[in-house]
Amino acid sequence: MVTLHTDLIGVMWVLISYMLIMTILAPAWGRLADIHGRKRLYVGGLAVFTAGSLLCGISMDITQLIAFRIVQAVGGSLLMANGTIIVADAFRREELGRAMGVISMIAAVAFMAGPILGGFLTLADWRLNFFFNIPFGVFATWWAQKKLREPVEFNKTEQFDITGMLLFTIAFVAGMVYISAAFLFGWTSFPMLLVLGAAIVSFILFFRHEKRFSSPLIDLSLFSNRIFFYGQVSALINAIARGAVMILLILFFQGPRGCDPLMASILITPAAIGLGVTGPIGGWLSDRYGSREISTIGLAISLVGLLGLTTMQYNTPYFDLAAWMFISSFGSGLFQPPNTSAIMAAVQVDRRGVASSIRAFLNNAGMVISMTVATPLLIGTIPLDEMMNMFVLGGARMPVADQVAFTSGITLVFFVSSLITVPAIITSAMRGKGDVQGQGTDSGRI
Repeated sequence: MVTLHTDLIGVMWVLISYMLIMTILAPAWGRLADIHGRKRLYVGGLAVFTAGSLLCGISMDITQLIAFRIVQAVGGSLLMANGTIIVADAFRREELGRAMGVISMIAAVAFMAGPILGGFLTLADWRLNFFFNIPFGVFATWWAQKKLREPVEFNKTEQFDITGMLLFTIAFVAGMVYISAAFLFGWTSFPMLLVLGAAIVSFILFFRHEKRFSSPLIDLSLFSNRIFFYGQVSALINAIARGAVMILLILFFQGPRGCDPLMASILITPAAIGLGVTGPIGGWLSDRYGSREISTIGLAISLVGLLGLTTMQYNTPYFDLAAWMFISSFGSGLFQPPNTSAIMAAVQVDRRGVASSIRAFLNNAGMVISMTVATPLLIGTIPLDEMMNMFVLGGARMPVADQVAFTSGITLVFFVSSLITVPAIITSAMRGKGDVQGQGTDSGRI
């Protein structure tokens, strides 16, 4: 904020713009993966992400940083859409849970190490966070090109649904603009109603087009599979509930607690530990007992942790916060690998690209929605200039009333997240038992 002469809104858009592009492009890359294969797109994603990191590192103002984050997000969306497919292709159905559990563990370790390293680098220069990616990105691009293989032949004669992609993009962007901007201009103001109308009309046209097109961007028939449908819906609701949790915890430790970026990153490690501990366990249990029980129990545990975080105050002892962070992430670790493996196992190999892209889209869409809902709830707590001073001067130097108000905004978001988790639990429990090892992939139609 200080170096680029911006405010919290500008910084939040650095995050939101990345997730927005990741969300919009996920269905396209998944569909192209089913047509042209996973490897080429994945390697290209690594190269684009690396180039985007370089551009972000040389940004001179907040507008450039947001623009270059969009470039980086194009590469990131290629990785997100294809990474899960590559792993799913490499394992038998009865091993998918454990495979996704290992991925979850690796992601948790990276999630724990990344912010700590990022906080350390930020103490020297925030640009190093982006420059740091470059040597790893160059090596990963070369390694992926050399080692990855396509497991099956793909039907390259199928058409890519350009019309569906345009309608989908208009609908989603208009919907997100309405959610994020309506609190400023009024939910029923004429401009916002026009934006909402554009979103609704575009979505209707998109769904009508997808039903008629021979090679749709999103194969809506997949949702007739019970496990696929309820797995995707529960993942979406959970992403909406949890998407803003980590950034809000970071803001809390850097704001009211007055921690530097390094210490704030270290203080959220209990969340990463919770994910890392339970990821492999959740995957193994789902291979043995099916995804319904394990995923649903995981969401229930996550709800307990979120409810615990709603009780936080600006001076709550860190041990209490760490315990609730661990419990919440522990539950999330139980939910994600079983749910992902069930979704991927519910479809044929030649439709895994679409299945993975839908999963990535719904997960990213949930996170974008979560951030756009959390931002006005947080920004409305204290004046923006006082909020800026909280981060620049340190929360401990701010009036206690400001610290209390800012923390209350965070706990309000956690309370909303807790409410949203309840339908995620119900949806997860409705998926049926058809994905237990040895049973077929189709557990019934809906």
